[in-house]
Amino acid sequence: MRARFGYARPALAAGVVLVLSATAGAHAAVKALPKAGWHGEFGAGLSSSSGVAVTTSMNSTDRLRDTVGLWSYGGNLSYNYFSYNGVAGVNRLVTTLDVRRSFKSAPISFVVGSARYDHNLFDGYDHYFVEMLNAGRTLVATRTMHLNLEAGGGARQNYYPGGRPVEDEPVGDVAMNYVWHLRRGTRFSEHLSVMGARSGTLVTSTSGVTTTLVFHLALKFSEEVVHYTSLPSTALVHYATTTTFTTLNLIYHIG
Repeated sequence: MRARFGYARPALAAGVVLVLSATAGAHAAVKALPKAGWHGEFGAGLSSSSGVAVTTSMNSTDRLRDTVGLWSYGGNLSYNYFSYNGVAGVNRLVTTLDVRRSFKSAPISFVVGSARYDHNLFDGYDHYFVEMLNAGRTLVATRTMHLNLEAGGGARQNYYPGGRPVEDEPVGDVAMNYVWHLRRGTRFSEHLSVMGARSGTLVTSTSGVTTTLVFHLALKFSEEVVHYTSLPSTALVHYATTTTFTTLNLIYHIG
């Protein structure tokens, strides 16, 4: 119980900060809107993982977003192919689609609805779907730093291997997005998400450093840490509650 409370504390603290910041900023000045038009990045490279087994694989990460006025539409895709001990292939595919509505002057900076598909045999699920509706606020927006906090809730459908019945459950979510431009052409980014449900809490931390090489071409090093407080149990495989994915990608930016 103490361990579960320990993982819940970051979510509670971030939620309190978000609520207080939204209340304090009700009379804030008009906010800067996202850049209009298409922008995104396409990347491919190598990745390694730790948790159930240490592996090396090919990796692909793609992001694309279109902004029209106060509305923007985006999609993210992350794919890993792992050769498991040189015998079996293990695929990991995570895709997210979202619609975001920004506000020029309001206690909140944006509202975003998203749908996520996660297929990852490292965690004991065959796959799961998550549908979320979050409200967020931009706390810092300068030339060198950007910080967003958001919170919301939704539903999650868990699909298990072996014909086990599908499980539907409500979820709550708190997330932070931070970008720090260290110098011209180099930036550090951090995304932290805490998703709570009856089946357990999922904590995901993704850190990365991106350095521009030439024109729209960049090199990105990132590490994703995925931690579950509990996982589906089977008689055949003991799944690790914490898995890391370390990637080195060549990135092409558009927009």
